[in-house]
Formats: sequence, C-alpha cells, structure tokens
Amino acid sequence: MKRMSAKRVLVGLTAVTLGAAALVVAPGDVRVGGSADAAAADIPTPEEFFGFEMGTTGKLASFDDVKDYFQLVATESDSVEYDVAGTTTMGNDYPILRVSSPENLQRLDEILEINQRLADPRSGLSESQARTLATESVPVYYLEATLHSSEVGNLPALIDVIHRLSTERSESVQNVLDNLVILVVPSANPDGQHLMVDYFNETAGTDYNRVYPDLYHKYVGHDNNRDWIFFTQAESRIRTELEQKYRPVILHFMHQAGANNPRMWLPPFDEPLGPNVDSIVISAANALGAEIANAAAEESLPGVSTDDAYGIFWNADVFGTGPHRGASLFLHEIASVRDLALPFSNDDGTPPGATDRTMRTFDPYTDQEWTLEQIVEYAKLSMYTGLQSVAKDADDWLFNHLYRVNQRNMEPDDGPEAYIVPADQRDPYAVKQLVEIFDIADVEVDRALSTVRVGRDTYPAGSYVIWSQQPMGSWVDQVLEIDEYPDQARKCADCPLIMPYSETTDNLGMLLGLDVHPADGVRVARTERVTADDVTAPAPDVAPPGGAYLVSPTTYGLAHVITALQDDDVPVLRATAGFDVDGDEYAPGTVVVPAGEAAHDVLAEVSELTALPVTAVDTAPAVDALELEPSTTIGLIRGANNMPGGWLMWLADTYGLNYEVVEADDYADLSEFDTILIAPGVTRKRIVEGLDPAKYPERFHWARGVGEQGWQALADWVTDGGNLVAVGTAAETARDLLDLPLANATPTKREAFNAPGTLLNAQFDPSSPATWGMPASWPVWYYNSPAYEVTDDTATVASSYPTDGELLASGYAHGEDALHGLANIVTVEVGDGVATVAGADITFRSWPRVTWTVVTNAVFNGPATAVAADDVAARLAGG
Repeated sequence: MKRMSAKRVLVGLTAVTLGAAALVVAPGDVRVGGSADAAAADIPTPEEFFGFEMGTTGKLASFDDVKDYFQLVATESDSVEYDVAGTTTMGNDYPILRVSSPENLQRLDEILEINQRLADPRSGLSESQARTLATESVPVYYLEATLHSSEVGNLPALIDVIHRLSTERSESVQNVLDNLVILVVPSANPDGQHLMVDYFNETAGTDYNRVYPDLYHKYVGHDNNRDWIFFTQAESRIRTELEQKYRPVILHFMHQAGANNPRMWLPPFDEPLGPNVDSIVISAANALGAEIANAAAEESLPGVSTDDAYGIFWNADVFGTGPHRGASLFLHEIASVRDLALPFSNDDGTPPGATDRTMRTFDPYTDQEWTLEQIVEYAKLSMYTGLQSVAKDADDWLFNHLYRVNQRNMEPDDGPEAYIVPADQRDPYAVKQLVEIFDIADVEVDRALSTVRVGRDTYPAGSYVIWSQQPMGSWVDQVLEIDEYPDQARKCADCPLIMPYSETTDNLGMLLGLDVHPADGVRVARTERVTADDVTAPAPDVAPPGGAYLVSPTTYGLAHVITALQDDDVPVLRATAGFDVDGDEYAPGTVVVPAGEAAHDVLAEVSELTALPVTAVDTAPAVDALELEPSTTIGLIRGANNMPGGWLMWLADTYGLNYEVVEADDYADLSEFDTILIAPGVTRKRIVEGLDPAKYPERFHWARGVGEQGWQALADWVTDGGNLVAVGTAAETARDLLDLPLANATPTKREAFNAPGTLLNAQFDPSSPATWGMPASWPVWYYNSPAYEVTDDTATVASSYPTDGELLASGYAHGEDALHGLANIVTVEVGDGVATVAGADITFRSWPRVTWTVVTNAVFNGPATAVAADDVAARLAGG
C-alpha cells in the first residue's frame, strides 16, 4: 500500500491535557486508513497495566515492567515490533521498538535498503532520481529516552505515546504511521534505569535518600553521552550500530535539566558552531525547536525557552557520528523535580525557573510548583510535534538529510585532502586502536603499498592514508584536524567568548599519541583497504634458554603486557637505563621477560591483541632493572558517584589491572595494597566524610566517611612504604595528605587564565621512571588543572610545561603562558614510601591514552624491587 501523502496536514496531533493519561482525539480528527489493529482492544492502557497513570507523582515503573508492557503491545499490535539490539555493560537487554504502519513494517527491509542507497554518495543517483526514490520510502525517526538515568520523566511519556500509536487510528496518528518508521529506544542506559528506578522504589516509605547514590552506569555515569569518539562502552556501540543500520533522518534525544532551569529548553542551539556539521542538519534542528515552542504556546504550556543553552555542535564527543550521516540532532531538556519524581518548589516562594519575559522565554512559568505530571505532558508534546513535523515533509527529510548531506561529504572543502599516519609510529597499539575507532565509525582507512608522496615529502610504504572525501569524511576532519576555537563565538563584538558545552578539542591523533599529517596533493600508486584486524605485528620468535623477551616501553598498551604476564606468574623486569643488544638500542623502561614457553605464549597472545612487536634475544641484557611485584595489587580510591573514578575502573578492567576499590573498612589495614591510586574528583572531604550511612542502605556503606583517623591511616601507609599515585585534581588531595613540597601555581581568575578541556604542549623526561616510554614532548589533556612550583630539590620532576614557546596544541586557552616552567608530573619520596602526582587530567574519560603510560609506570614501578645488572640474568634464569 502506498503511504499517505507526506504533505497531509496533521490536525490536532499535539493535543494534550495536563495531568491526563487518557488518549486525546482532537476535534476534526477522523478515522481513516483502515481500522485500529484488530487486537487493539486487548492492549491495556498504561494505567491498567502498571496500576497508575504515567506521570503520577512518586510513581515510577520498573524497567522490567516497562519491557513486559512493550512486549505485550508488540504481541497485540501489528504496528509495533519489539526487539533486543544488544547486551549492556552489566548484561541487561537493550530493547528497541519499531513503530509504523503494518505495511511499512512488512516492507522494512526494502525501506532500509532504499534509505541506504539514498545515503550512499557513491550510488550514482542524480538529484531527480533521488527525489523520485525518496517517494518510494519513508524516513526513520529515532526516539530515545533515559540516556541519563536520573532523568526519569521522559519514559512515562514515551509509554503513553506508544500506547496511543498502537491503539488509535485517527487521521493524525495514521499519517504518522504511514509516513514514518519510528525507531524507539526506551532507555539508552538500561543498566542505569534498573539501578535508579529500582532503588527509588526500594526506598519508598523509608528514611533513606531516594536518589541512587552511585554511578548509574557501571563505569561512566552521566558521561555516557561523552563517549562518541572512542566508543568505549557497549551502549555507545549499540547506538552507533543502530544509526548505521536504520539511517535515521533525526535523532530525538529526550533529556531533563535542573529543577530551576526552563520548564523545557529547545533549540536553536548556541555557539560555537564547528566547521564539520552540515548546515541542513543544524537548521532542521533549529526549525523543529521553533515548531515545538509554538506548539507549547498553543497548548498553554509556559516556561519554554530556546537558544543560548547548549553549544553542542563543536565537539564530536557530544553529538557523535549521526549528524555526519545526515541525521539532524534534536534534543529537549525538561526541568526535573525533587528526588526524581516528587514535586519541586523553591524555598523562597519564587516560581521554578522564574525568568523575565523575553524573546528567549516568551511565556514565563509562574506557578509555585513543578511536578512529574507536567514533565510527562511537556515530553509528549515534544514527541508528538516532532513526529508530526517530519511525517508531513517525509520526502524532503529523506532527500535533504540522506541524499544531499551525504553527497556534500564527498565534495572538496577547506580542509585537507587526506591525513597521513606515517609508518613506524612509536606506538603500534595506538595505530591499531585508531583504525578500530574508524572501523566502528564506518571510516575507510587505506594502507600504502608503495611510497606516498606529498609535494617534496615522502612517506614509506606501510603508512596509512585517511581520505577526507569519503562518506564519513566530515567526521574524519572532526576528529583529526587541529582545533582552533572560533573567536566569533560571541553574542556581540564586545561580548565575552562563549565556552563550549563540552570540551574545546577532540583530536584523536594527539590523544592516542600518533603523529598525523594533514596533506593535500597526495600521490600513491598502490593502497589496500584495511581494518583493525589487519594491523598486526610479527609473531614473536622463541628465545633460547638464557635469553629473554624485550618489549619497548613506548606504548600505552604496556599494561596489557605486564598484567598478562603477571596473571601467568611470569617474572617481569624493567630496565632502569637504556641498553643495546646487537646494535639495537632499547630505552629505559623496556620490559625484560625470561625465556620460556609460558612467557612466549603470553607475549604472542598480547602481541596479537595490541600489534606490539616482541623481540627475542639470545642473552639477557646486563642492565640495572626493577623487578615488578608479582600480581601487583592496586587499591583504587574512586569515590561514590564520581565519574573520573568510574573511568579509572573501566581503564583498570580493560587493561587487566589487579585492583580493588578501597572501601571504608579497608582503612583499618591498607597493607594488602602494593599501590593505591586516587581518582580525580576524590577530595579530603570525600574520604573523611563520604556518604552518611544513616541515609543509605548498608550496601553503600563502603563509601562512608573514614574520619580523620582513616585520613591519617592513609598517610601512614605511604610513609611506611606504600606507593601512592594521584591524578588530576586528586594531586591536590595527595599534596594535602602528605604535605608534599609542591605549590599549585595555576591561576584561579578565569578572566586572566582559562584552559577548559584542551591539549597543551608538555615535555617529558623519558629517563624518569614515571615517564618511561613517553616522547620528549607531547600534548597533555588539561582542564584548568593543578600545575606546580616544586619547593624541594629532592622531588623528581618527570614532566613540566616548556619554559617558553606556544603551549596551546589544539582547542582553546588564554593566559596559558602562566604555566611556563611549571611542573606537571612529580615523584616524591615520603618516608619509606613514594608518591607520584600528575596535575593534568591524564586519564580524562580515558581519552588521553598516550598518558596512560604514566599511570602504568607509576602503579607498577613504585612497589618494585631494584635488581643490579649483574643479577638480572640470574633473576631471569630463576623465572
């Protein structure tokens, strides 16, 4: 059946009534396009199924019940399909729904095939052919709730919307079903939905706080929408796969903001505007925001604001790959209530989100209270209006967003023609991971089989070429170009510069530690298309008895090597000085492993994983070394609901570290730990005061405060021989704990100094144990971080900011000259122990992988035992 005209006016689809869960059929709606599903009468209303209306104050449906309801709807309705798109980080289902007319669902494969062809800039379609083809298909509308699991109000609204779409056959609903395939993600973080809502329901009627007190994602919490350049989490990869399979023309993300924010914020988005997102994508989101704001005015829903709030089109970590495929990114932010689902009011009697009447907020909110019921109604209005808008112009959305945007990706622009990653990079693992990231994002990577020529410069065979004129070419530019923050990101010529919603750069090459060259006029005779599986190292030879295996320290994948060897009880030594074998030079920090079958098998497996070469030598090197503590035990002080601590857990699990989270009871005896790592964001207050055990169930008492006695116990553990490592803002915690000879000299006045989420040039001492394997100079991730004047000559400065020259490498900073000559990474002996601090955010969201080398060095070297050169061979033989 041919779908109804995409130009049909949808009458009354946005009609809503505050506080009502019943379906609304606006005056003028007529039932067309066939009757409701035959079994629609068997679909219970949400109130009948859950026992309460969606949006009832204090009532939240468990996600298990939500899944059961959606499966029931899909069973009874021929307009809804239920599916599981994957498995989450914690092993839960990641459910999706497909909602459309029965005819569209029956021909869904054909629809997706047509849409893929429209979106393929190499399909050879002319504009007229593409316009004709667009009439034979329907666009996919992506609708997503609860990425952030504390934002619970959108899912109840979505449940009401699904019930209406599956049971009502008014003209407006039928037109939406005929003209769209709606891809519904009930929760983009099912794990968090279980954690947050189950806890809320569990604590009902108790004196406990009602909001879940820890991260609502196992690792990254609220940062789960900051994972769109590395794709580290299972949920991020699932969403990316959905975008690739369904090619939606719009990504409608439903969010909530603070209780005193506007009742609902909508696009237009704010500055800054990056150079790599197509204008069609931006203008469509802005236009839809204006349309929903107008619908809110018509329905007398006050407090809606537009503009100014989010400058999200600068960073790929916020908007991901979807806009580069032609999907318009649209989000709404609805004000939250108290404790997830309880009414909110201000203590001073002012209306929540009170504001003057302006062009930004033309109808201010004046009531004294804000409720979950209202959140649900505003969310339904946003969804209904969005669906209506795209459905009425379906052909244009398909043509402009799938065909035209992707065609433009192939056109020359102001950026480079290609990016060259020369062969023989210092870290092969970084090369492999770059290609893996590009595999996930559908970026094409070529490896040169002959010399690459760029003007008078040449690059050897084996170099990688990433062309910018390819289907995902605009995303290639986004993540590989050096970012220059736009000075025009202002409201007026004399107005202050607007800072981005997120960070100021997302340069993958610098974050991974790779040398990447933008290039024009690239000439190369032969190339091959490669994936990450093609980035390999030769299998290691077998070292003879008395020999050894050597692994270079110039890789952040060294943790994989060390932990895998320790897991198999293979001794691990690290050379404390440079040495040579048969004319080949090896740097300080080189891993030295005894010959043997176990070592060979482990190293072969790790080499396959990381593409790191392993060298077999006939004779163990005679060089002073450190012998690492077998199965080095690491304690992680992460803090409850502390995202940097969650990212460190992910890094520790990914690299196989033998770690445990330090719990309150552990402070009575910390001797089980060889090293303690303090995460950024952990302060003295977090350690001393922690969570109040009277306000949370016993399972959260691990994060209770340990008092001044526990604080002193941690200091005593270090002075008695412990190895403490503190990163980012936790460097200040360590300085306070141990009275380290450091003075934080980072300027605090932002009008004089500001470097918010940027890459700054730093220098490293590769002979210092903390920075073994690091290049002599490389950018570090910096977020107005501590930087130190060292007040004691006995402290070892392993990294500092150059004394002169340009510090900004990519992104934005002003006043950064104040950092010249200040220390970044410092190691200090404290009694019989040692502390290593890194002021810069070297583990920020796992992004700056190149500096993970520093953490690896610090956590393993500190507890190690010195071995003299004359004894190295004997130690290896003993292994």
